[in-house]
Amino acid sequence: MAPQNILAEVRRNPFTPFRMVLANGAVYDIRHADQCMVSPRGMVVGEVSPLTDGFIEYTLNVNPHNVLRIERDDA
Repeated sequence: MAPQNILAEVRRNPFTPFRMVLANGAVYDIRHADQCMVSPRGMVVGEVSPLTDGFIEYTLNVNPHNVLRIERDDA
């Protein structure tokens, strides 16, 4: 997916949580805009553990072009 499309999701106002599905089957839930930093050539995703009270436990470097789709829970 183009980095611009992911950045648009992160900057949506008001922010709406979303899920990124990657080509390798990995899934990342982005519940807050601070969990995802997008640049033209890469992306950093922060993983939050329920045990850390909302703090980011670790980060992952992700190639935005490996994102197959973004899903939103519009229910």
